[in-house]
Amino acid sequence: AARRGYAQADPRVLGSVGVRRPDLTLADPRVADALERNDRYVREFVEAFNLCPYAKRTREAGRLQRIVLLEDAGEALDALCRTVEKLEALPVDSLDVALVIFPALPQGKDAAQAFEQMVAAARERMQSRHPGGDTPFYCVPFHPDFTEDLGDEHRAVRFIRRSPDPTVQFVRASVLRAVRGAGAADYVDTAAMSAAELMAVSAPPSVSDRIARANLRTLQAQAPDRLRRLLAEIRTHDNSRADS
Repeated sequence: AARRGYAQADPRVLGSVGVRRPDLTLADPRVADALERNDRYVREFVEAFNLCPYAKRTREAGRLQRIVLLEDAGEALDALCRTVEKLEALPVDSLDVALVIFPALPQGKDAAQAFEQMVAAARERMQSRHPGGDTPFYCVPFHPDFTEDLGDEHRAVRFIRRSPDPTVQFVRASVLRAVRGAGAADYVDTAAMSAAELMAVSAPPSVSDRIARANLRTLQAQAPDRLRRLLAEIRTHDNSRADS
């Protein structure tokens, strides 16, 4: 049986799926739809266009966990912080990446900015519990209404991070520190990192830089309009809209 506050693991997505309320499980259409949209985003966009060559490995190895939270904007920050504490309590070897999905949050340009601010606030709370700087996770927001700019590989990051629902990606800090070597204990600003850097947890920075440049070439070669249509179609994959 699922633990209180968590639904049963979904073998299709090869990760744990959590919901805050014990009466909400994978049978809830809002949870199921959010997972389906996220699964399509990862498989049909990130993996299909090789935007992160290690994403599939992370997912198939069972070291990706997805958690769906149905709180509204007024409760989302506290729910996210509680989820971070649960992630911190998990065994270190149980996950490399966690995706916390908020299908009930508002969308739009202003909402995207507010979501970034919420993630920043959650990050500050997490860091405040670890005053020595040993933050267990780094996190970065994804949002369907992030602005698009393909001017260079760094600006193109926000295009790649246009997930179908507001989502927070967590990467275990110890993994990133191991990747970066002795000097990696310094704070890493993940807001400026690409999806490839965050998910390619076994790649050194020089490889991540090459991935970022390759991602921009991919976006340009595949025609941005085509990718916009794909992301829009995934975003509206909603057998039962989360906000209905």
